[in-house]
Amino acid sequence: MNILAIGAHFDDVELGCGGSLLTFKEQGHNITIFTACLSGYRDAHGNVIRSNEMAFDEGIKAAKYLNARLITGDFPTFELEFAEPLNQKLISVLQEIRPDMVLTHRTGDVHHDHRALSVVSMHCCRHIPRLLMYESNWYESDEKFNPRFFVDISETLDHKLELIRIYQSENTRTGGLWLDYVRTQARMMGLKAGVQYAEGFELLRWLM
Repeated sequence: MNILAIGAHFDDVELGCGGSLLTFKEQGHNITIFTACLSGYRDAHGNVIRSNEMAFDEGIKAAKYLNARLITGDFPTFELEFAEPLNQKLISVLQEIRPDMVLTHRTGDVHHDHRALSVVSMHCCRHIPRLLMYESNWYESDEKFNPRFFVDISETLDHKLELIRIYQSENTRTGGLWLDYVRTQARMMGLKAGVQYAEGFELLRWLM
């Protein structure tokens, strides 16, 4: 099966569905990651928090860890929009990969880039037979994350944590909170699914 994981920034896919991708890899599926943004950004005073070069280097390392193909866009961080440039880029990726399943951001995410890419994904992936939506941050939203599809990552959680550690730029910025979040979230999803650790997804479409 060809599986395409879509993320706005380098580290979104790994945070939201990295354990599932590791599980799918072990099952012999082909994994491709599409990251839309350059992913670097500055603070309000113009100081670089994360450079495009650093984000790209970390993304390359994470893709290698996953044995995944990486396709990148060149959209500036915080500037994704539901418009033709992004639509056309994702359509070109879909035509090349021809995925059987797509994993993308949930529409209820309050991060501008995440929400925009989720809507673009729904639009462009309307003919893809399986479409799942992940949560990649802890931001509160008026649309509660409501997972109805779960992947057991009990055997791959430790490897997912290694994936997250690759993104040293963001781990340094957050003081390691992402690692705590990932483990806690995986345990909560595991309780819902009846396993030790899991990742949960909103299920938009699942065609057998």
